[in-house]
Amino acid sequence: MRLSVIIPAHRSHAFIGDALDSLAAQQQPDGLALEVIVVADDGTDYAHHFTAARRQTLECLSATTGRIAAGPSAARNIGLNRASGDFISFLDADDLWLPGRAAALLPLAVAHGAAVCRMAITALDAPGTPKLTPVLPKHGHLSPQDSLLIDGGFCPVYRRDCITHTWDEELDFAEDLLFNHVAVVNAGGLFVHPQPLMHYRIRPDSATHHMPSASHRAERAYAQMLSRLSPASGETATLAACLHRKRRLNAAYLQAWQQEPGLHFEQFVRAISP
Repeated sequence: MRLSVIIPAHRSHAFIGDALDSLAAQQQPDGLALEVIVVADDGTDYAHHFTAARRQTLECLSATTGRIAAGPSAARNIGLNRASGDFISFLDADDLWLPGRAAALLPLAVAHGAAVCRMAITALDAPGTPKLTPVLPKHGHLSPQDSLLIDGGFCPVYRRDCITHTWDEELDFAEDLLFNHVAVVNAGGLFVHPQPLMHYRIRPDSATHHMPSASHRAERAYAQMLSRLSPASGETATLAACLHRKRRLNAAYLQAWQQEPGLHFEQFVRAISP
């Protein structure tokens, strides 16, 4: 059994070593090979981060988009083409897996096709600060419709047969929403493990958290996705309702941020969730 983890890398040299160490430290079930594919999107070489210590437990591959700032979707698609795993997951270069994540999620991915855990949120430059845990609608098995109620990104482990599509390279924000939705539909749902076995680290210079431009980019992305939807069907109507809800949530967050600059989206969502 092989798990491929794909990491898009853009100006990530200062912190990608932490991500690789977190994969190298995974408690691997017997018979598991863990493959990591780092795809450079900044014209630099990340192969020197594959140290001897990391190679003891990881099969390391490096690739490149051949461009600069082609975007994470382009990098992930190249990683998908290189991946040889029976299971696929994605990891941003500034985030971390806790040691038990692979061991906990792989059996669930075998059984359900798609499995994810909760994430603890902390600042990249202040690792000792209190962590927040993102809101998930519930634990256990979620239907594809229920998984659309998850606010914020999530990074499942997928059985390879659930990935029949690529990342949309025309979207520059919220691209994970569409990719994950199609994969979760293919899996027939998403199993949510209740423990926070991943650290989502917030970088002040990250485009995802640079307000107010991040909110404006999100609005454009949701509008773009809605414009592509075909005439209403059951599935299209469900996705459209999700996108409209996210637009309202994004607008409310922008208003809250204007009142409280520095407010993170994750903090806002926790504050308004029951």
